[in-house]
Amino acid sequence: MQQETVIRGGTIVTAQGLMETDVWIVDGKIARWGKDTLRAKKQVSRPKEIDATGMYLLPGFVAMAPPHLQRLKGADYLQEVRALIRTGCTTLVDVLLPERWMNREQVAYLKTNHYDSPIDYVWHVGLEVTRFTGKEVLEWCRQGFRTIRLYLRHLGDISTLEWETISQILTSYRAILHLHLPPRSSLGRADREELRRRWMEVTRYWNIRIVVEQMLPPFEEEDFEKYYHLYWLDTVHTDRGLRALHRQWYASCPIASSIKEIRCDYRRRWCSEEELLSLLVRLASRNVAKAFGLYPRKGSLAPGADADILFLKKEYWLTKMDSSTILNFSEIELPTSVMSNGIWIYRDLNFLPVLGLGRCLRDTRPYAYVI
Repeated sequence: MQQETVIRGGTIVTAQGLMETDVWIVDGKIARWGKDTLRAKKQVSRPKEIDATGMYLLPGFVAMAPPHLQRLKGADYLQEVRALIRTGCTTLVDVLLPERWMNREQVAYLKTNHYDSPIDYVWHVGLEVTRFTGKEVLEWCRQGFRTIRLYLRHLGDISTLEWETISQILTSYRAILHLHLPPRSSLGRADREELRRRWMEVTRYWNIRIVVEQMLPPFEEEDFEKYYHLYWLDTVHTDRGLRALHRQWYASCPIASSIKEIRCDYRRRWCSEEELLSLLVRLASRNVAKAFGLYPRKGSLAPGADADILFLKKEYWLTKMDSSTILNFSEIELPTSVMSNGIWIYRDLNFLPVLGLGRCLRDTRPYAYVI
């Protein structure tokens, strides 16, 4: 029998605006929006009702897992995941770092790290440049990975790769590359910028969709690449990124970031408080879901999406910050309640004793949408 829930009186926050309406949930998915004006028949059981009067309803954020999360077990693991949930994260993105000698069974064992997760998660695979060969890329694509994180440590690494072979494999499997420059590498600032420039040139030449870190798109160039190049912003660039999204409210803007990375200088208010909330949803929820192939299942509250919902009291939004400081979203407990796949995991600032509700998301399509 289908389990039906209706959330009444809330204000849905989308990437482009707000709408006050009721939200109907059936079996953990958003079924429809709209007020129910029809009388319920006596033979039909009434849906469970949730009163969300005075609340914003946001789609859950999609965030990168901290690097140390895979090493934690038991209570320590649960405490770290709950810290992410407090900031509004309802989907984890983690990077698998398999050793060269591991077979498929051993890789499958590594994936059990998140079996106790109360929220959904997706795995990416990380490769050092010495393992980034046509044979390796083909094997990981066959195993279902659609995002490969490449670790580059030297300026000349790009020219040593089998781009013709690798590009054909990535295009065939519709897989995306994520460039990661480890902070402890010997690359200086100028070398990092030069490496990113070369990376973008060669991947654009071979028509490979990529994510590049720690830089903004060249907004001053009207014809800059908006499909193949996606930009993952760090704390230094998120303020300018939010302002760029505001200027290009309905236009394509290929930037994304984790919620804990976002900083915003709101001392001089350059947009309304509700517009800022929509920008936050766009940068840390919808755009991340699109970049990693999870949209429209994640990053949205449209009919058909998973019912990952953040409940934020309107009276709490932007009331805890000092107007003379830079707004740091990681210092604000955004939601008062969190729902994952239609089930409460955090309600009225208290966690519910739920474990293992999270699902491993496999059918990702990072080529499907322009951001």
